[in-house]
This record gives sequence, C-alpha cells and structure tokens, in this order.
Amino acid sequence: MNIERNLERPILDLLDRIPILSFYGNTRGWKFVLSWSHRIAGLVLVLYLLFHIYTLSLLSSPSLFTAKMGFYDNLFFKFLEWILAVPLIFHAFNGTRLILYENFGKRDNQQMIRWSLSLGAIYIVLLGFFMVTGNQSVPAPFFWLNIFIISVIFCYYLYQKIWNTQNSRLWKLQRISGAFLLVMLPAHMVFMHINYSVGHDAATVIARMQHYSVKALDLLIIIVVLYHAAFGIYSIIEDYINNRVLRKGLTILLLLSVIYFGYVGAKFTLFLT
Repeated sequence: MNIERNLERPILDLLDRIPILSFYGNTRGWKFVLSWSHRIAGLVLVLYLLFHIYTLSLLSSPSLFTAKMGFYDNLFFKFLEWILAVPLIFHAFNGTRLILYENFGKRDNQQMIRWSLSLGAIYIVLLGFFMVTGNQSVPAPFFWLNIFIISVIFCYYLYQKIWNTQNSRLWKLQRISGAFLLVMLPAHMVFMHINYSVGHDAATVIARMQHYSVKALDLLIIIVVLYHAAFGIYSIIEDYINNRVLRKGLTILLLLSVIYFGYVGAKFTLFLT
C-alpha cells in the first residue's frame, strides 16, 4: 500500500478541478502556479497579520475585545479561520522546499512537492479537529519551549549553510526568518485553537501575556514576521514594478507600514496590563 500516493492523489485531483489552477498549470506549467501561489499565499497572510495585530490591540479594552470575539464566534468566521491554515501551511512548506532546493541540493522537486501537499493536508485536518473539539489542553511553557528550541535549531542550521555565501544580508535574513517561522506559526495557530479560551477569552489571553517569557517570544515573533513579510513584498515590488517612481513610493509606503504595525504590536505586547 503506497500511503504517500494515496494521500497525494485526492489533493492533485482537487487542484485539477480548480479552473484557474488547472488552466495555468496546463499552459504555463505547475512551477509557475507554485511560484505565484506562494506569493499570493504570503500576501493573504500579511493581511491576516495586520488584522491579528489590530484585534490583539483591542485587549487594552477587554470588554471591546470580548465583544469582537463574540461577533466572530459563529460558523462562518470559524470556517474562515480554518481555511486560513491552507495559505499558512502551503507558504511554510513551499518555502521550505525552496530553501532545500536553493541551499541543500535537494533537486527532487516532485518528491518535495508531494510531501509538502501530503503533510499540509494532514495539518489542516488536525487543526480542524482541534477547532471542532476545542477542549484540549497543553502546558504552555513546555509547548513553547519545545517549539522555540526547534525553531532556533532550524535557524542556526540554515545560518551555518548560507551566511558566508555571496547573497545579500537581507536575503539571508529573509531565508533564516522563514526557517524560524516554519514551525513557530503553524504551532501558534494550533495553540490558539486547541482550547477556545486560549485565543478568544480576554482574561485568559491577558494572563498568558503577563509572563515575561511570553512577552519576549511574542515580540520576537512580531519582529521576525514583519521582516519576513516586508522583504517578500519588497521582492515583488522590485521584480514586477517597472516604474521607478512608483517602485520607490511603494517601498516607502511599505517601510512606513512596517514601522507603524511594529510599533502597535510592540506596544500592546510590552505594556499590556
């Protein structure tokens, strides 16, 4: 029994039924589809990041935060939260595939794509299970310590591999930040949904964020995510905007946006009481 292919076939059949993906896959090639899907997934995650920072900033008024969470507590928004796992895990695994391809000589693209799709599908199903049950529990310090250690190991291993290459420092940091977020962000999404109160009850969220270790980790995540997102958007601007004035204007707007949302995120992380 070929478990790998049994997992892969339903996913590929589903992709082939989506008209726009099927069209570009058959005319421009699936590498083109993967490349643009990676960018689009990243942009979707950036929008969610900004929305997430906004909702968490409401914790300064717990009653307002609770009211907002109550508004989102319905089947439609829960479905949207679950669907958000698709661009998240796709961007994470496809980014890992690119890192392995660029820096570790892993040239078997078909095999890596197959594993990315299969593992991504497993993650999405598991997340859906946790969201439906909503009654699981895990010791937060133990959970985050393990996730942090794994993320740092990935970062260090990639750092050793690429830091002395001829690529720019910004490019290297973007790849290293991706290695850090590979485990951190999917783990964060799981943790926020294993128990409803962990991510939706103001008192529970505030109590968790009072710990200095949590503040430090949250601040680090904000910095790394904003940098990774900003560099990704900057790369799109550089690659596809030909007008020099427009390119410079968009770059300045991007920088100002990162500074603003970084300030908002750092403020509520450090000074929330």
